[in-house]
Amino acid sequence: MKLLLVSPPFGEKGQKSKGLPIAPPVLEYLTGLTNRLRPDVKVSLVDANKENFDPSTVEADLVGFTVLTPQAPWVYRTADALRARNIPVVLGGIHVTALPKEAAPHADAIVMGEAESVWKQVLDDFGAGSPRQFYQGENGPLDNLVRPVGNLWNTRYVYGYFQTSRGCPHRCAFCSVHEFFGGKVRHRPIDEVVREVAASKWRLFWGIDDNIWGTSVKRSIELYEEMSKNIRGKWWFGSGDLVSMDHPRSGLLLKNARSAGLTAVLVGWESNNIRSLEEYKAVNKQGRTRRDAIKKIRDAGIEVMLFIMVGGRQDVREDFEGILKLCDELEVSAHPVMTTPFPGTALYREYEPYLIPGMDWDSFDGNTAVFEHPAMSPSERQDAIVRLRSDLFTVPKILRRMSNISWRGFPMSHITSWMIQYPQGRAFKQFAREHQFSKGGDSG
Repeated sequence: MKLLLVSPPFGEKGQKSKGLPIAPPVLEYLTGLTNRLRPDVKVSLVDANKENFDPSTVEADLVGFTVLTPQAPWVYRTADALRARNIPVVLGGIHVTALPKEAAPHADAIVMGEAESVWKQVLDDFGAGSPRQFYQGENGPLDNLVRPVGNLWNTRYVYGYFQTSRGCPHRCAFCSVHEFFGGKVRHRPIDEVVREVAASKWRLFWGIDDNIWGTSVKRSIELYEEMSKNIRGKWWFGSGDLVSMDHPRSGLLLKNARSAGLTAVLVGWESNNIRSLEEYKAVNKQGRTRRDAIKKIRDAGIEVMLFIMVGGRQDVREDFEGILKLCDELEVSAHPVMTTPFPGTALYREYEPYLIPGMDWDSFDGNTAVFEHPAMSPSERQDAIVRLRSDLFTVPKILRRMSNISWRGFPMSHITSWMIQYPQGRAFKQFAREHQFSKGGDSG
């Protein structure tokens, strides 16, 4: 059997973009899982963000897609074209797990949840020509996971990645992680993580856990201690909460994390508006004093970027400008996204009555206003976020932030800071140009 796994484009309406500087983790992992379970299956990989994908030229016995919400329209169109040529299609991922009945007409099979417990059955059933319509994966233990296979791509990437846990103890209304991976956190054995990273060809990594230290401070301290002892010349960044900085051992946590190669962390600030924080059910992630937590992390030599949402129904116009002032005061950058209610989340259920009619899923991209606001029009919010991003990522501001990172992290935390901020600023400017958002007028 010839299996083709495709990473869909993130570009609006399926337009090819530059994609992410990291190879699609799900597909590399699924390749390794396929090799373990069915070594007779020949796997090929395509990243449709970086290369053209023409369904009329595909030669495969089965094509698989993993689907995030803004990718769904492109995937559905492409899957329909493949099936019209009698090429079977299997769909998985967070979006089709949330909306399996929507996805079902576009596929021969839908995989819901994690694939490990059902993937062999999926391949066996397709091989026999009798796939089921739905397969429900289970959230199982994470010991003895396969290693990702990264030598099948036609494209190049900057970063590798590693995963140490799945699930999240927080239940933020906007997030689908606890819905998909579960609210009970499962950890990989520390020695398996260390061996995988040590053996990897990569020197720079993304830690793709949803929370690199908030799942268990004790366990994270132990993991980072083992990484620092056994891994040399490798650096990484990831995402974390702020409440962990209230832990009595947070100083040791940060010391070990930096020794293990952590150079930067994207922290969940979530919102500058307390009413929005309450609506998002994210107050408990913030800790006692958020600003002190940011300073503690940076003093440890680790760069900080704030993940923050704007344009929610509780937000006001001043919140956009307030983010810029906050970043200037704290000397940190931010990754501002438009508040987006993804299907399967509590926020989607709350915002569903206010969704703008006629918008397809590819508008749920973190850039586009997809719901009505009590006081701000969609175009006003879109212009405001473009202006905010433009003002955040000027070169002088980037350099000033870099200079304020503790020299304990020199030079890699400073290098990483530039590597994250400068390309992000360029990408935001390119998006603004392509979509012709104005810098203060009423654009659509």
